[in-house]
Amino acid sequence: MSNNDKYKNLVFHLARFGCFAIGLVYILIGTFANLSLFRMASASADEERMLDFLLDFTLGEIAVWVVLLGMVAYIVWRIFEAITDPYEFGSDLGGLSKRIGVALSGVGYGFIAYSAIDVLLGNGGNSEKERQLLISQILSWNGGSIIVGAMGAVTALAGLVQFWFVVKGDYQKRIDIEHLATYQKRLLHVLAWAGYFARGIILLVLAYFMIRGAAKSNANAIGDTDSAFDFIGGGFWGDSLFFLVAAGTICYGLFMFIFAAYYKFEKD
Repeated sequence: MSNNDKYKNLVFHLARFGCFAIGLVYILIGTFANLSLFRMASASADEERMLDFLLDFTLGEIAVWVVLLGMVAYIVWRIFEAITDPYEFGSDLGGLSKRIGVALSGVGYGFIAYSAIDVLLGNGGNSEKERQLLISQILSWNGGSIIVGAMGAVTALAGLVQFWFVVKGDYQKRIDIEHLATYQKRLLHVLAWAGYFARGIILLVLAYFMIRGAAKSNANAIGDTDSAFDFIGGGFWGDSLFFLVAAGTICYGLFMFIFAAYYKFEKD
């Protein structure tokens, strides 16, 4: 095996580990959300507060380290993917835009890694307050409302992309699905549809928070994932949607476990 192949194998293992860590995060978020819905737990369904909550348990710090290292591993893979272009997007304008999008897709996981570092350093706390403080600073700039509004628009677009991604079936292109049994394929599709729709809904709510904050020049209008769940819930229909979105979040975590096992690293 050449050194180049060894490096590739290392990066592939990083990608699998990253997918596993991402799956763990989303399963925990969805689980804590539903536990809080049924008044069985007071833990918040937000990345930072959830990770901070884990430290109270035996092996909790190890779990936080797994999340941190997994996020870093996945970001490394996305950068490697953007540079080496294993899916052959090409170097024209369209191909470069896709490759840049691949690299930028790791940004969201960078925020989770940052939250894990905060928690391990003993600085973990209310991520909603931290976001509101950041947005407050941006709103104080000239044109700050426009910047926050643009951030909301980009977040909304990311939410809509989740729906488009699963409806087009693009998730299948990076999974070695042909080697799966029929029942495994059906399970994969169910998890993907439930998971991506749940992610899309949460992103759209977060986008609404940012656009509302920009329109009112009010940083207190900004919320986190836990706030998004609270916004969805309320009454029979609201709590029903809350439950479905939380269950879908768990489904996305399980989907990422399958992704980790059957990741297809090259174009057919």
